[in-house]
Amino acid sequence: MKLSHPGRKRLLLLTACSVATGMVFSARVWAQNAPAPVIVPAAPATGAGPIIPGGSAATPEAQAVHIEKIKKFYHELLLKEKNIANAVSSVGHKQIEAEGEQAGSIQSLLKQTPSVNEYQQNIGQGVPVLTVRGVRNSQLAQTLDGIPMQDLISGSQGAFLNNNVGSPITLGQLSATTVYPGVAPPDKQGFATVGGTIAYETKKPTSKPYAEIFGGIGSFDTTHAGFEINTGRIGSGIDAPRALLRYNQQYTAGFPDGNSIRSGDMLFSIVKPYDEGLSHLSGTILFNRADGYISAFSIPVPLQQANSYSYNFPHSLSFTKENNKYLTAILSDETYINPHLIVSGKLFMIRSSSDFTSFMNPYAPGTYSLDPNFPYQVNFQVPYLGYGALGPTAVANGVATNPEAYAPGFFTYDPFMFAPAGCSPTNPTCYSYGESAEQINNHSTTIGFTPKVNIFLPHNDITIGGLVAKESSSGQSFMYATPNMPNEIGNNSFGFGGGIQRTIYSAYLQDKINLLHNRLHLLPGVTFTGIYTSNITQFSLQGLPGKLQNWGAVAEPYFGISYDLPYHMVAYASYGKSARFAPATDYSRGSAGSTTHAPTPEIVHLYEAGLRYDTARLYLNGDIYYQKINDQFSFYTNYQTLLSFYANTGSSQYRGYEFSGKYRLTHDIELFGNASYTKANYLNNFFAQDTPFEGQFGYVFKGNPLAAIPNWLGNFGVEYDRGPFSARLSGQYTGQQYITFDLPPVLPNTPVIVPGVPNGALALATAPYYPSGPANLAQALGGQPPVQNFKLPGYILMNLFLSYKLRLHGYDHIQYLKFSLNIHNLLGLHYYQHYFLSPAEIPNGAGGFVNTPTYASAFVGIPRSIFFNVTARF
Repeated sequence: MKLSHPGRKRLLLLTACSVATGMVFSARVWAQNAPAPVIVPAAPATGAGPIIPGGSAATPEAQAVHIEKIKKFYHELLLKEKNIANAVSSVGHKQIEAEGEQAGSIQSLLKQTPSVNEYQQNIGQGVPVLTVRGVRNSQLAQTLDGIPMQDLISGSQGAFLNNNVGSPITLGQLSATTVYPGVAPPDKQGFATVGGTIAYETKKPTSKPYAEIFGGIGSFDTTHAGFEINTGRIGSGIDAPRALLRYNQQYTAGFPDGNSIRSGDMLFSIVKPYDEGLSHLSGTILFNRADGYISAFSIPVPLQQANSYSYNFPHSLSFTKENNKYLTAILSDETYINPHLIVSGKLFMIRSSSDFTSFMNPYAPGTYSLDPNFPYQVNFQVPYLGYGALGPTAVANGVATNPEAYAPGFFTYDPFMFAPAGCSPTNPTCYSYGESAEQINNHSTTIGFTPKVNIFLPHNDITIGGLVAKESSSGQSFMYATPNMPNEIGNNSFGFGGGIQRTIYSAYLQDKINLLHNRLHLLPGVTFTGIYTSNITQFSLQGLPGKLQNWGAVAEPYFGISYDLPYHMVAYASYGKSARFAPATDYSRGSAGSTTHAPTPEIVHLYEAGLRYDTARLYLNGDIYYQKINDQFSFYTNYQTLLSFYANTGSSQYRGYEFSGKYRLTHDIELFGNASYTKANYLNNFFAQDTPFEGQFGYVFKGNPLAAIPNWLGNFGVEYDRGPFSARLSGQYTGQQYITFDLPPVLPNTPVIVPGVPNGALALATAPYYPSGPANLAQALGGQPPVQNFKLPGYILMNLFLSYKLRLHGYDHIQYLKFSLNIHNLLGLHYYQHYFLSPAEIPNGAGGFVNTPTYASAFVGIPRSIFFNVTARF
């Protein structure tokens, strides 16, 4: 069968688009989500695309079928190109389904790939914590259909106590995800990463119409229900448009106790091909919202042991609540010009809002304000040791240290008026009665454009692209005695007005060169990025009004090489440099009028090499890597003056190796597994956020491992597909990891002198908990005895997924009913996800703190959870 000229052009376009995204498949390729093997003959060295063999005639309908098959093939296999020069992992439909829309998150899904660790305190999209090769979420790039998904200002969606429930995209809206650890090629790298890129892809409408109604129930009183409508082609011909609409809503009582979340997510996608299917225009809109409670501070282990595995502080004592909304709109066009040129671009807008409310009851028995014999920290965030003497009473008694403590027109609220009888205005503890609640409201808007041009030459595939984007963010914060507070600017607002803006200008050039009869592949590239940032501060207790602004620029080279060896093997290596710009909130102005400019960018250098074996039945990959981050962000907060100071004083390195494989034992049974080893160390001493959640900070020491980074991670399992039955049994191993140790919040007679940082007491210092040298130094700083080495034990979780499609004969409008069962933590293991040792921070009423014993505090892992779902397809 010979294709007509338009048919060949369509196939050329498909291959060209794949080349443009780094997806030229040479003979047979393999992805973790691949269905039964699909064979595509080898593409010519010119990049002209695979040729479908056959007879001499083909109807337009047959051509369309072939085109749709290839589209599906390219889409499902994603970026597992046989000769790609990086370690890449893809997650597809089967893994998304096995993770379970009710139980998992878009981050927990990624733990199925090498070197990715993730934990969360709730099911669904509830406060996920993610690392890739030991590099935390705030240092990673994230893209959604090729546009930057992370917050351009702060570095991540879901930072510490911000946007922690909900997400711009949910599991039900995903079609696939690709993880690029380290430094990816320029056209895949995304914006501002020093550790990897996560590329999410949304569901798209298909050519065949269908409608689905789905729902489910599960553990923790979890329920969800929704629908999905796919129009298929609206009209006849290959240029007919098609659309997809999906909506889902979910409620869960949550884990641990009291962490309920209510969420809803909507996806609308439309695709309009034109020019005989060679080009297409598409639009995507996502609107997601979530409202729920989180644990702002981990739970004391003695209370968990005394009460229950799911124990949490009751809301009458303390709570933290978030209401988050995310709106994303993408308009894209890909235009076929000729066999050597494709032009594409995407316009996008992302808007998010976060309402944060937190409360701690100062009158409840056992809170630190009334009962110093209760040796447990109840809440980290509100009030954090109390904001102290503020308002007219504070000034009248001469105990205010900042002029903003009482500033008519800015802040006039007097927390002391809520103090109980017998409280003295000179006792800072008394003020916590009027500072027991706070509200923080933030919203941001990002607009941008990502142009791209692909040029195809006989031995070169050149990609030129860029990003032009601007994000604007502003917010307000208030304090009061109760969460149902009046939000009055000028009275109880301790931060308002102003705004943060960041404008990005980025361009990249990349060339894929094929030599030696298409066996040697070179991929040089470079990215140039310039950023303008401004932070206008109108009023806050920590700073004076003013405007800080900065322009920064960086060049990021990349080079990859791969060689096709005999026996289906490919050797590859790559080097890359990438940068992450400082969060705009690092631009600050001190109470004395001094200005602290934001740090310069963090810089990572990546070196990676690997060997890949790739056939239709067996896939194996092994790689080794070294990553070093220079000019790492560091900061120091003095809780006596409520001021923070930022600098580039840190350095760390990440070394390891990764293995992954997949073997089709029979047509119905497939075995899979991966393993990775990571060794992450600090290269100098500096003040740092020293856990992936970024809820702790303190002084770290040269040579010490990074805390909360498991050395070993692994996945293994078996998958069975036969007719209407599908089953997947998998295990996840999380190895040992170092914990942290919090020193007392105020350490008398222990001044710490750090270059560029004012002298002062080491407040709330956190240091990795190790047996020698640095650990003893950390304890010496606190006047404490040496501590013993401690690692959090490793654990294995087993998960099971079962599904069955029931075909209904005799019912014209129902194709099938699908029943599925997800069981997470099948063996019911009790384990700790995050664990550290801490002294209680209890004021003694005289400006100091009670000397309390150290206790363990932790987030426990989610216990066995079962979710049952039913889907009816029409």
